[in-house]
Amino acid sequence: MKVQVLHNQSLFDVVLQHTGSVASVVDVAKVNNISVTDDLEPAMELVIPDTVKVDNDILNYYSAKAIQPATAITEPIKVTGEGIGYWAIGVDFIVSPDEEQEGIGYWAIGTDFIVS
Repeated sequence: MKVQVLHNQSLFDVVLQHTGSVASVVDVAKVNNISVTDDLEPAMELVIPDTVKVDNDILNYYSAKAIQPATAITEPIKVTGEGIGYWAIGVDFIVSPDEEQEGIGYWAIGTDFIVS
């Protein structure tokens, strides 16, 4: 069966929409000579072999509700914020061997706090 890729669809989205399962995503990738992580273009045609596993319950639900998954990320994710989860050692967070200095900017990893 030939299908068309919709805007922002990943290969997982396309396979899920047309088979009700992502179990055959590798098989579909091989048949179409692409990687499972390739970015797909809208209106691109893909072949879904008749031999792939189909989950009829999910497929029927998606069809009845007109669900067309489109989860591909097309723009880089911008991370902004404050706190230790965003700090970079040597940029925002300075590890110093100066034992007389106090405070978070002078704490040493593995000595004053443990990262696990």
